[in-house]
Amino acid sequence: MSSKISRWQGAGLVATTLLGTGVFILPQLTIVSSGSDSAIVWLLLTVVIMPVALVMGKLAASFPHAGGPAHYVEKAFGARLGRSLGLLFVCVVPFGAPAAMLITFTFFTGLTGITGPLLLICELITLFGLFLINRRGLKLSAVVQLGITIFIVTFVLALILTPTEQVSSPWQPRVPEVGPLLNGIGIAFWSFLGLEAITHLAEEFRWPRRDVMPAMVYGCLMVGGIYVATAILLLFYPSMTEIAIMGVAELKFGKAGAMLIGILGIAGGLAAVNVYLASLSRLLANFAQQGVLPATLGKKNKHGIPIWAITFILSIIAVMLVFTFITKLDLEALITAANGVFVLIYMATMFSAWRLLAKKYRLLVGIGLFLLTGIMWSIGIQMIYAVICFVVIANGLSTREWYVAKNRKLS
Repeated sequence: MSSKISRWQGAGLVATTLLGTGVFILPQLTIVSSGSDSAIVWLLLTVVIMPVALVMGKLAASFPHAGGPAHYVEKAFGARLGRSLGLLFVCVVPFGAPAAMLITFTFFTGLTGITGPLLLICELITLFGLFLINRRGLKLSAVVQLGITIFIVTFVLALILTPTEQVSSPWQPRVPEVGPLLNGIGIAFWSFLGLEAITHLAEEFRWPRRDVMPAMVYGCLMVGGIYVATAILLLFYPSMTEIAIMGVAELKFGKAGAMLIGILGIAGGLAAVNVYLASLSRLLANFAQQGVLPATLGKKNKHGIPIWAITFILSIIAVMLVFTFITKLDLEALITAANGVFVLIYMATMFSAWRLLAKKYRLLVGIGLFLLTGIMWSIGIQMIYAVICFVVIANGLSTREWYVAKNRKLS
């Protein structure tokens, strides 16, 4: 049986990556920031993100490579910029992945009541579980994650369609206000970070040229629809519980409904971390094979999996989870800074698409760049983290090239 993944399994990977930790949390946050405009926030963002998804999908289909955006930038602008962009992904890991784990385990705490040191132990045990899952490859993960997405979609639809007599604050659409709309989009954009993850896995598809682009589009549409529906649901049924969607589920289906939301929240969050683990490990292995990173990270087991790269990424996450627990670190500002890294990566990908793809795609590229410029503006001063990381990495690679060239002359 082939270990390659299909179009719909790829769509499942996209959807679970984007839904992940945010599907039951982010709509609640956009309601806090944008009020009754939050449903329009999600609808608008879904429409606007499609050009970015289409361009990334076309690049992945045309140039399938484990390097993903780094490979496209290298083809368009040279090896140094491509490698610098690829290594920039690593700058997200220390903050983004632990934050995703912490949010995921919010649902775990809601189900079990476990907090403190015992919760940290559970998080670390889970990381070891992800290590075991990824030792044998992506096929099983793709099937499981498609199943998770189907369950989430089904349950959200059930929540929407199941009638109840209690409607505390019936929602009525209205003309949105620009300020709250922009605030909501700034938060909601986090839900579409991870769109590039599937580009690293293009070579895992049976037919990349045929299936990658539809997988990106189907996954994004699925995710956008779920977020819009969830935001509307929370507007119709306001809840005072810490995780509002669990309160709505309990209202409609009793405690079993709230428990199911908790289980799906945990599964979706871990699935998102799992996809990043798979994609980033292949990226690191690719750079190791090129000699940019230590050769050990490129070593593969008998299943063709870069096991040392996976171990390295999980070790970083584990260290940051422990550090966060000890210091009581607030990751909110750091997550925003991590958003800046993604915006920089996405913009570089769009610029490479301008050079690499046919001219008929330039309108899509231009729309994507317009969106990303707006997001960059909203992040503001915290973009400096991404810029500093990029400058340090680029200078480090330049110094390394100089050192290698000098040694060759001496020998």
